[in-house]
Amino acid sequence: LAKRGYVLQHYPENVLMPGERRATLAKSKGIHDLTLRERQIFADALKNNLLTVKTITGKDARAKLVASRRPVIVGEAPAPDSNNRRGWCWFANGRLDRRG
Repeated sequence: LAKRGYVLQHYPENVLMPGERRATLAKSKGIHDLTLRERQIFADALKNNLLTVKTITGKDARAKLVASRRPVIVGEAPAPDSNNRRGWCWFANGRLDRRG
């Protein structure tokens, strides 16, 4: 995504992020790591245009994506009753945080 200048926005809050490992699996298997419920949430987000892809055209902005100074995947805002104030951000180097 980063090399092509794409940012995935509004990734569903309660769905395993790319690169996250489920404790019960030895290695990541992509979409197969998701539970059936997570797959349904993800599919619904795609169908309802909640999950969007933004194209970054500026050379400097793309360089920040590749250098992991800007997130490549931005999660949706957590529910109001959540203990988290910000959604997940996933960076090209695999770092995952909620710093916004």
